[in-house]
Amino acid sequence: MFLLEIGLLILGIVLLNFLTKFILRKLLKIQKEKKEFFSFDYVNKRHEVIDKWLRRLWLLLGSIIIYLVLIQEFPIFLYLILFIGSMALDAIVKAYFEWKHSDQPKQAILTLSELVVWTSTITFVIYFDVFNFLTPV
Repeated sequence: MFLLEIGLLILGIVLLNFLTKFILRKLLKIQKEKKEFFSFDYVNKRHEVIDKWLRRLWLLLGSIIIYLVLIQEFPIFLYLILFIGSMALDAIVKAYFEWKHSDQPKQAILTLSELVVWTSTITFVIYFDVFNFLTPV
């Protein structure tokens, strides 16, 4: 039942994200980019280097936080904060490079809208403790 709830939540986020992007594309007349599924879309080489360093930093900090949460029994809230922060930093860097260095600067609006949808949903899940992560067992 737990996996069904998570699956429905993720499906809802994806649908909300799709709907938001569709509406913004129509309102702002943003052309749809051709992207491969599960690929990194770098604007230029500098963006690729910065993004790889951010991913390595997230991996290091994520490993430390997982250790603290599982072994030292810190609250899982710490990991969720790291997740939101790394997701936001990644989207902000991508939006910056799309805005300043790409041939379609309006794509940055779509990237930031995606960030808002994901951050809002995760904040909602944390605030209302949807999956009882924050309640002691």
